[in-house]
Amino acid sequence: MSLVWLTSDSLLRAWQHVEENAGCAGADGVTVDRFARDIDAELAALLHSVESGEYRSLPLLPITVQKKPDSPATRVLMVPAVRDRVLQTAVGRQLGHAFEDEFLECSFAYRPKRSVNSAIARIRYLHDHGFRYVAEADIESFFDRIDHALLRQRIAATVTEPSILTLLDHWIAGPVWDGHKTRPLRQGVPQGSPISPLLANLFLADFDLALEQAGLKVIRYADDFLILSNDDAGTHSALAIARDKLEELHLQLKDEKTSIGSFEEGFQFLGAFFQGSGIWIPWEKHGKNRRVLAVPRPMPPSLVRKWLHPVEQTAMARAFAAAGLDHIRNESRDAGEDEDMAYLYLMEQGSVLRKIGNRLVVEKDGTILLDTPYHKLESVMLFGNVQVTTQAMSELLDCGVRLNLLSRHGELRGSLDPARGKNVPLRIAQFELHRDPVRSLAMARTVIDAKLANSARVLATFGDREQAHDSAADEAIAQLENSRQAARQAATLEILNGVEGAAAHLYFDALMHRNKSSFHWPGRVKHPATDPLNSLLSFAYTLVTNELAGLAEAAGLDSYLGSLHQLDYGRRSLALDLVELFRAPLADRLVLTMCNRHQFDEGSFEPMEAGALYLRPEASKRFFAEYERWMLHAPLGAHGEGFRQALHKTVEEYAAAVRDARDFVPFLYEANETAEEESKAEESKTKEAGAP
Repeated sequence: MSLVWLTSDSLLRAWQHVEENAGCAGADGVTVDRFARDIDAELAALLHSVESGEYRSLPLLPITVQKKPDSPATRVLMVPAVRDRVLQTAVGRQLGHAFEDEFLECSFAYRPKRSVNSAIARIRYLHDHGFRYVAEADIESFFDRIDHALLRQRIAATVTEPSILTLLDHWIAGPVWDGHKTRPLRQGVPQGSPISPLLANLFLADFDLALEQAGLKVIRYADDFLILSNDDAGTHSALAIARDKLEELHLQLKDEKTSIGSFEEGFQFLGAFFQGSGIWIPWEKHGKNRRVLAVPRPMPPSLVRKWLHPVEQTAMARAFAAAGLDHIRNESRDAGEDEDMAYLYLMEQGSVLRKIGNRLVVEKDGTILLDTPYHKLESVMLFGNVQVTTQAMSELLDCGVRLNLLSRHGELRGSLDPARGKNVPLRIAQFELHRDPVRSLAMARTVIDAKLANSARVLATFGDREQAHDSAADEAIAQLENSRQAARQAATLEILNGVEGAAAHLYFDALMHRNKSSFHWPGRVKHPATDPLNSLLSFAYTLVTNELAGLAEAAGLDSYLGSLHQLDYGRRSLALDLVELFRAPLADRLVLTMCNRHQFDEGSFEPMEAGALYLRPEASKRFFAEYERWMLHAPLGAHGEGFRQALHKTVEEYAAAVRDARDFVPFLYEANETAEEESKAEESKTKEAGAP
């Protein structure tokens, strides 16, 4: 690996900076003092590993600390090993000079010769030049939510040296050691890594540029920023621009830290209080450090050695690497690494799914397209002309993995399910529920009541705050509450369906006022969907319904026997019942968010028979990528539960209600959710570069 600027001297200077910052040991348990005992040999070995292409970063160590002294709030710092901190510092210094050309004057954090005092001086200057109105804002959980794909795109547009790109990819996708095993870091940049502040500033460079090009006066310090205007209307429009740009970056504003004010009223920013022409900066507090609350045990030495010096690649793995396919999960995983991939989507027409060893391989025309282990899979989705060998099919069934066969446009043709019909008592209880009209109607009422509650929560939180709280939205939410009361009192299933149908029409009328895309909303059209919005909604509903059907069968339930949807040949009534709970918070929000970000256009769709409109293959891949991101990596609440976990819990709760003849507790979308899928949990951010 050619890094002409990386020398013994540059590593020594980086080491001196790491040593000055001190900090704790990383996952390998090596402290700064221990690293210093044989510093010449350590730096020489580090330089050799990089030059030879053998460098491999160790997993990050999550350390829980107080957010502020004497505060109950906590923050998790992801600390690299000392050796990795040294190399990150050296690379960061080299890149810092190049990135400075990318950064604008409005950015003040983590940059040479810039500080909080520089930002305060800039605010004073703008005040003196007539900018008296301010919009103060904070980005919700910024460091934890940086999208890796977008970050890599931003890096690739700026960094041209392949060796640096390889190192940055190591650090962006680096796993985390929790004291027992490693888990992948799917999004965010680790706070505690010396390279992260630089990457964070680079990620927001286009955000800064968009605000500056709009003629706004901005002061940004990490994820806190201030927009100044010479009139009150300007601050409102500035926030709207900021929200739209953050949406493109899969980020959002932290509503409770977003406010509009003026110098006359006074406001606080970066620890200073501004009022009129005066600025008050409190004395810095010394002598109180944040307490360390939790530190996982280090990795065992044997695992550290295995991590740094993995076994030689197999002949197949070397062939994959030679073909340039090593970036698509074709490397052997190390002991302890935990993959969370649960669903595999195969859409490449004419490809073949095979089993080789303990892995699944997808090939086409003699080329390996994908290689992945299957021990973490829950379901495989085959779209259109994708073949599967008998060996792969048998292995998936033996491992309890469901195989779904769909048309190229996502219509379910059928499924191959493992033998799961052992829970006879549960299915008997389910049929007894069906035969009891009183209990069955009560179950249907519960589902519709929860569906309408979730719909109201979406109307109250999705989109701009002005949209979510305008008079039309408030009226729709009030009418949905009336519909909930009517649903609870419905005497028959027919009346309940009538209440639900009227409420759904009302809900969509209000929701589609948040549609910022170029797509026209003609009302809900299905079987077939003839416009882009309805096509995407039907696609999302189909995916969620298929997941719920598989989960129901795995739990021992009959997915064809529900309470709300009438029984019909081939209709998975139970899955259709349960999907009602997730239509608004999951599918509707996902579709509108993608459309509002302009991720699809008219060319993304192809017309078929009977006026049906379907996504083209490349657009479908984008949809699946975003769908999986929402299902796996978008926490719903303080416990970090994602939608896929919520689906699991809902089916488990339904099974328990049937088995024990008790009330069903449905999934309820939390009222404090925002339009971007994250809860109002404590933000996790830091304004410190380097290790703690």
